[in-house]
Amino acid sequence: MVPISALVVLAAIGSSALIVERPVVAQPEFSTLASENDPVSTTITTTASAVAAVDSMSAATGGALNLGVAVLDRQTGQLNLGALGATPFYSASVVKLFTVVDILHRAETGRATLSSAQVNNIQRALTVSDDNAMNALWEQFGGSSTVTELVGLANLQDTQPPVTPGEWGETKVSARDVVAMYQYMLTSLNPGDQQLVLSALSSAQNTGADGFDQAFGLLQSPRLSGVAAKQGWMLDGGSEYLHSTGIVGSGNRFLIAVLSKRPASNGYDVGRADVSTAVGRLTGSLGLTS
Repeated sequence: MVPISALVVLAAIGSSALIVERPVVAQPEFSTLASENDPVSTTITTTASAVAAVDSMSAATGGALNLGVAVLDRQTGQLNLGALGATPFYSASVVKLFTVVDILHRAETGRATLSSAQVNNIQRALTVSDDNAMNALWEQFGGSSTVTELVGLANLQDTQPPVTPGEWGETKVSARDVVAMYQYMLTSLNPGDQQLVLSALSSAQNTGADGFDQAFGLLQSPRLSGVAAKQGWMLDGGSEYLHSTGIVGSGNRFLIAVLSKRPASNGYDVGRADVSTAVGRLTGSLGLTS
């Protein structure tokens, strides 16, 4: 069930202390953010309000729509979480990026050598969310071990590999862990590998390899300037999962994850519209435009 009252959590990545307030934002720990008139402080407050507004979308459905939300400002280190920001969802294709990041780390540390075909599969897994490309990478690099390794590397807190090893889309991730994974990619991979990932994500196509319309959320038209995103979609029993995650803002400043679960009977068009609305509230609070 989705809590009726919004929960907003702010924390610095890597910090064990979380500051929690309902429904208003906690006072930041950084002295540079203390002034109410400071533009950065205002951004934090408005983003917290936007996260609460996204949570209210869930509450309005009586729990039929679950939204996991996280926004990390890499400039200030502030993390805003929604009520379900630390709740695991089936990852669908978002896990493709987790696997790619771990594979690139292995190559950097001499544990793997990538062929041109494998690099091509990495690009296709990210740009058009190609399942066949992901299947090959999953099989060649140890499947679930790519997830469990990244949990340790990026200090992920809620991620779990799939119960059935071959069902990579059933990896469980939280919005909190998704932004932590992006942060790890941007700070720990070497510049060449970062560029490989960013180039693929910024070139994400409107239509996936399976014909699915992935132009929603961070990829909705018109796109935000400089956006780099990985989407996810899947049906599991009576549930539909639609996710939009990525990087926006000058200097890759903001990391955003919106994960959603709703009745499959609602249909993907309704799901796309809700995820796009949620993302729009968040990016609007950050002052980002197309």
